Amino acid sequence: RFELRWTAADGKTVTRTETLTIPGATFRRAGLGKDVTDKFLAGLPGVQKEGCDGIIVSARFVLHRMPPAIRTVCLEFFGQVRDSVPSIVEIKRYLERRPGGAILAGLEHLDERYVKAVGYATKSRRGGLPKMVLIGDIVGDDDTAVAHAASEVVRMANSRTGEGFVAVSAESRKKFWLDRAKTAAISRHTNAFKLNEDV
Repeated sequence: RFELRWTAADGKTVTRTETLTIPGATFRRAGLGKDVTDKFLAGLPGVQKEGCDGIIVSARFVLHRMPPAIRTVCLEFFGQVRDSVPSIVEIKRYLERRPGGAILAGLEHLDERYVKAVGYATKSRRGGLPKMVLIGDIVGDDDTAVAHAASEVVRMANSRTGEGFVAVSAESRKKFWLDRAKTAAISRHTNAFKLNEDV
């Protein structure tokens, strides 16, 4: 039995409640192995079944407002992957310090297989496809700080055989993210299906 409670912005005033009663067999199939049926667990909000190892029995979801200043960066790396991968850690560490209040709202990695599968069109003039692509959103309340942080992230990419591009308008940011949305096309190259299992 799961008691669901919705609260107002103060986090205390309960606005609605609901109790879900779900049979235990819903959570685990007989024997071992991955069961990806009923991914949404009979309507239990925000919880997906990823296998048979465990279940979250208590969770709290906090909604944050999206800051007004947003830059999307697209970083293309053309050198050896082993030389480019450390940039992921460098970018995360830099933005975890919240320079000028700028933070990382999302960072996605496309490896060479995904780049080929989605028919990625490089933004660089080098020619050829990049070995790795990073797409991320940098956000904050101060537009100048967000712009500076995006420039610094591009500089980090440049130091690792990469090139960086920054999108400001909502339309151009959407275009940057479009390739990430098309990654299900990887199935064309694997004769399989793709199932997103982010936790």
